[in-house]
Amino acid sequence: MIPRASALVAWLLLAVAAARVPFPTALEHIGARLETLAASAFDNVYHVGHLVPDLSVAMQTLGDAMQITWAPPFEMRSGFARPDGSADDQTVRIAFSASGPPYLELIEVVAAPDSIFAEPKLGGPHHFGYYAHRWRDDVARLQDDGWELERTGAGVAFLREPRSGLRVEVVSFKGRDCLTRILDGEMARTYPLTERP
Repeated sequence: MIPRASALVAWLLLAVAAARVPFPTALEHIGARLETLAASAFDNVYHVGHLVPDLSVAMQTLGDAMQITWAPPFEMRSGFARPDGSADDQTVRIAFSASGPPYLELIEVVAAPDSIFAEPKLGGPHHFGYYAHRWRDDVARLQDDGWELERTGAGVAFLREPRSGLRVEVVSFKGRDCLTRILDGEMARTYPLTERP
């Protein structure tokens, strides 16, 4: 069995390999790299989502160990819907690394057992996020290939490939300004973290 820290390092190395192109800073990346998309979905991976039991603790420990600086964290309602139309609209606490791609997205585990962010409870890899010009078409393409739709939201969808267990977040290319708002701290100013009960 691989120790948790080694598994995390392996996951991060896989994510770094996905980017294949070094970028000096997040804001330069947004201005240059995200003007166009590559032909393959994998080449458009821009973040790796990882669940953590406690966002503040994870930011501190991973920041220290991996020399990661963070954009200001924020919390907001997810606004997701399940395939049957029922809501999965939980408060979610999120932090993005300030450098990337790929950016490391930390998501605090949500206590509601039916939330898409409920498992793994002790933390662990959750998804790869990639941009798509026609995100709905990409979702349909993946579903035609046997991927299971798990959640949809404003310009995003989560799907899981049942044989491998891999989950992706397909994100509308039009929504890339959201990443800018995260990295420059606007999301944290608009949706600040609240005290946990």
